[in-house]
Amino acid sequence: MMTVNDVSDAEFSVFCPGVLEVLSIGKGDLRLSVGDSDEDRERARALIEEMLRKGYSIFVETDDGPERVVAFNPRRMTYLIVDAPAAAASRVRPRKATRKKSGRRSVPVSGSRATAVGRTAGG
Repeated sequence: MMTVNDVSDAEFSVFCPGVLEVLSIGKGDLRLSVGDSDEDRERARALIEEMLRKGYSIFVETDDGPERVVAFNPRRMTYLIVDAPAAAASRVRPRKATRKKSGRRSVPVSGSRATAVGRTAGG
């Protein structure tokens, strides 16, 4: 008979792939999943770098809503977004001239949901 003391802690992990949706008029919309394999990650690295180089706008979902990606860190597989100060986000100017510099924040590609829009999309 098992007692409560006989139960050991269970450990598990869940992998959530990153999703990149590409809005394209010419080729139709694409939906890419970034898997956990080295091959998938290498393809995603090359694709994201090429898209940013060619002028695509990439928006990644965050807790604060969609944020524009300003750079990509291929070594860490993270999108870099600008973290706006609270005063700028709410459009309220502070009384004192104590402006905070907005810093960059990273969002991992795995587990994120991003949308890419080409320069020619939308007319």
